[in-house]
Amino acid sequence: MKMDKNKYQLIAKKYKEFLWPTLAMTMANNMALFVDSVLASSFLGVERMPAIQLCFPVVAFVNMIYWMIGLGGSLLATNTMADHDREKANRLFSVSIFTVVIFGLAVTAAGLLFLPQLVTVLCQEQSLVDDVSEYCRVLLCGLPLLCFIMSLSYFARSDGSPKVGFWAVLISNTTNLCMDVVLMKYLGMGLTGAALATIIGYVFGAAYMLKYLLSKKRQMKFVNPLRGGNYFSDIKNISRKGLPTASSQLYTMIRTQVLNMIVTAYGGAVALQTFSIYKNSLFLVYIIFIGTAQTLSPIVSVYAHEGDYDRARFVLNRSIKIVLAGAVVLGLVFAVFPQSILFLYRVTDADTVDAVIRSVRMYVFSYPGLAFFYIMSYYFQAIKKQKLSAALTALEGLVFPVSFVALLAPVSGMNGVWAGIIAAETASAVAVFIFMYFAKRFDKNVQKTRFLLPALMDENRYEFTVHMAVADVVKLSEKASSWVSDRTDNSKANLTCLALEEMLTGIVKANTQRDDVIDVVLRHENNEIVISIRDMGEEFNPTVYDKSLEYSFDNIEVLNKIAQEIRYDRSLGMNSTLIRIS
Repeated sequence: MKMDKNKYQLIAKKYKEFLWPTLAMTMANNMALFVDSVLASSFLGVERMPAIQLCFPVVAFVNMIYWMIGLGGSLLATNTMADHDREKANRLFSVSIFTVVIFGLAVTAAGLLFLPQLVTVLCQEQSLVDDVSEYCRVLLCGLPLLCFIMSLSYFARSDGSPKVGFWAVLISNTTNLCMDVVLMKYLGMGLTGAALATIIGYVFGAAYMLKYLLSKKRQMKFVNPLRGGNYFSDIKNISRKGLPTASSQLYTMIRTQVLNMIVTAYGGAVALQTFSIYKNSLFLVYIIFIGTAQTLSPIVSVYAHEGDYDRARFVLNRSIKIVLAGAVVLGLVFAVFPQSILFLYRVTDADTVDAVIRSVRMYVFSYPGLAFFYIMSYYFQAIKKQKLSAALTALEGLVFPVSFVALLAPVSGMNGVWAGIIAAETASAVAVFIFMYFAKRFDKNVQKTRFLLPALMDENRYEFTVHMAVADVVKLSEKASSWVSDRTDNSKANLTCLALEEMLTGIVKANTQRDDVIDVVLRHENNEIVISIRDMGEEFNPTVYDKSLEYSFDNIEVLNKIAQEIRYDRSLGMNSTLIRIS
């Protein structure tokens, strides 16, 4: 079939709609973490800032669980909505939110009960033990709210409301930063004030999320997560889906703890300050990498699930270009102006200044590899290559950095630490290509693939994109009828043509914005014709008669006489209709 020049118009628009709010949400979150560390350094002194960095493994552990349950559950629920099974989607939504909140409460209780033992594990530098204990004690109390906000934001995005998560995170972190100034600078509450400001921010962010929960447009509804006896099987499936990406946080937790120990051993307090500044500066880099990857994830998941491999690869290619461009730009900025980091953290000690400049300039060489790896890790998870994603994440998150740093640090000290981290990110990017090569080579079921998805169009699949114009609808419906006729019979072809005309004409008449397009896919399955229709226009539900719409004929009545089955839902914020003709 000749390539339709409008084929990617709809998905490009949806990608753009998801990208900016997701980047903004990541920016709001990461910038707050970055500025939080800057304010702590400014108000309390750079020598106390490592206490925040040393508590990071606790946050990473919590991130792992809400990524696994929240992100994994939202991806499964999105695919389920694409299959028009709203009851199961509601169950997955309810199980996920219930589980992460209970987990957050459990971590808070256990952390406070065993705080002395926890601090002993986190901190080997005796001069920082009191600071770590002070900060961690308060931070633990806000973890249930963090789990709730972030997990619910994943579902809101999959439900077609990507801006909800952005505004919740923005409100949360703006409040956090304002309270940092009030509690640390003016009330002199030290690290307790820094942690308390974070909790107050979570409270305001969680309050904003109620707007989504009370919205009438919300597709996913709360049901009893324990009803029906499916809770544990649902958790198993959700965890399996989310684990490959979430495991990166587990590895981050372990890696950070190990590297903190190595840095302390080879460089002492000054090296630990430098390492903390380097880690906090990465929050700026991760804005683009994580934001773009989380934009890719639900879109690719749905399109790959439906067999639309070309559009899934379109999203992947666009995502790779964005993160590589971001890596180059940010790398140049940090390489040319490393002093900006020193200014923000108020670093004046000559040894620390020299160490920070050297480390920042060295690490920019790892940005492209890190950017590519992040995108591919989320992509493999989205196309259901969980084992591949899990293996690569383990290498990048733990095996490579710890191995390279452990080998090079004894030889070159802190220079060996930086060289080891750069080597780890580069090796991770190379590993992606190696794994894809062998995965493709040993996959006997697929003759030709691109990025591990079939490269050739299924001969039992026909697709086209039509503008919202009745003349175009009629013309392309007739072409689809010819395709059906070649595979079945004229009677079924005529029914398909009529069903397409009725449905697409109804969509056109329901929309005033005629610059939008409609994606249509026909599949020949078991002597049936299955029609999938997707658009971003006004809601047009063919199973419900809307008296507010003025039709020249009754589309719905005709459709229901033609089709054996009609299902309608909104998936990723788009109208998604399935029509089955037997």
